[in-house]
Amino acid sequence: MTGTAPAFPWLLAGGVLFCAILLALWKEARTAGLIIAQFFLTIGLPVVIILGALIWGARPYLAQLETGIQQAMIAGLVIAVGWLTTAIFAELAKSRSRAERLRDYHKAIYAEIGNTLEALWVEGETDIYVASLISRMEQEEDYIPFIPREQHDHVYDAVITEIDVLPRQTIDAIVAYYSLIKSVSALAEDMRGDTFRTLGADRRVAMYSDYLGMRKQAYLFGKYALRLIKAFSDGGARAAQNIISNPDVDPSAMSRGSV
Repeated sequence: MTGTAPAFPWLLAGGVLFCAILLALWKEARTAGLIIAQFFLTIGLPVVIILGALIWGARPYLAQLETGIQQAMIAGLVIAVGWLTTAIFAELAKSRSRAERLRDYHKAIYAEIGNTLEALWVEGETDIYVASLISRMEQEEDYIPFIPREQHDHVYDAVITEIDVLPRQTIDAIVAYYSLIKSVSALAEDMRGDTFRTLGADRRVAMYSDYLGMRKQAYLFGKYALRLIKAFSDGGARAAQNIISNPDVDPSAMSRGSV
């Protein structure tokens, strides 16, 4: 026995080294290691501490119980710990899933809004073009500009059923932007119809000016939504809240009038 005793520490060290190599080289082993570490840190260690304290405090009473009752109590504790472990892991999985969906939705919405902004408005260039176009409509009563059919809300429509995943710091700005985008699309569709062509020149100019003003406002709303999404992604809810609390970037301070 004495000759084999020193071999145990070496076996233990070898096992630890083997596990470390697996964790370093094998992706599945790293995943398993993370799960095991998570179990011990979030469940195993707290349970051991709590149960240890309870058993330590109840020692005088446990000694008075029969062996069968003690065994039944231990079995009940083991079952309770199993239920608790299952519930905790289920909640952790839900939390991770929600966080992953939030990141995915933010990325997709950020990409869609970013790709749409230049189509809506180009600062400086569009202002000059709009002024020239409105002037032509006022001078040539029979001139009716072509209104293209646009749709910039494919991603939003795809995630609308789970919009509650988005945090309160970004959801208001995102909904405000897409609501205005849908209004712009609806107005453009009306202006493509025959009724718009039958209106007087003054009414067409006013209607088209409102349409352009809505596009510009959507552009401003989109920039604001992008700032919030990026801030939330980089610094979390507090960073996004700082932007909301800053009146300089509050969308209510932006121009809402017609062009």
